[in-house]
Amino acid sequence: MDNLQIRKINKKEDLIRVSEIEKNSFEYSYPFSLLYSLYNSFPNGFMVAENKKNSYIVGYIIATIEWGNGHIVSIATDSKYRNRGVGGILLGSIENYLFKKYNVKNIILEVRFDNTNARKFYYKRGYFDKRLVKDYYDDGSDAILMVKKNPNIVNNDPIIVNMW
Repeated sequence: MDNLQIRKINKKEDLIRVSEIEKNSFEYSYPFSLLYSLYNSFPNGFMVAENKKNSYIVGYIIATIEWGNGHIVSIATDSKYRNRGVGGILLGSIENYLFKKYNVKNIILEVRFDNTNARKFYYKRGYFDKRLVKDYYDDGSDAILMVKKNPNIVNNDPIIVNMW
């Protein structure tokens, strides 16, 4: 999208719009209170994709840093703007930010095991399956823990994820 601008969120109204997209994108969405708490703990991990013409937020990505790794908490695009590259631009932006500014060793995320479209999206961007996480979601569904190594770190250290 030519009219797209990626920026950090900077006001409560942005977080309200992020929450709207979250609710419309996922059957089991994060409540506003959790998004607000995550924002207060690491505001630099919140980026939005905004239409420059009308300042309308069309997508978002939320990340944290845990145990030296970046962690993608959530990413979504407004249904009217899907399949236009917004998610890829958001993911690339947060990866660049976390890898370069914070020098995280890896970026990790969890995705529903049966969400093949999302898994393909991440495979195309250099993520690989690390392990199956049984009963990860509230409904008892399994997740795949996916990882992308920092391309700026040249070593063969094992990937250690201490969060679980």
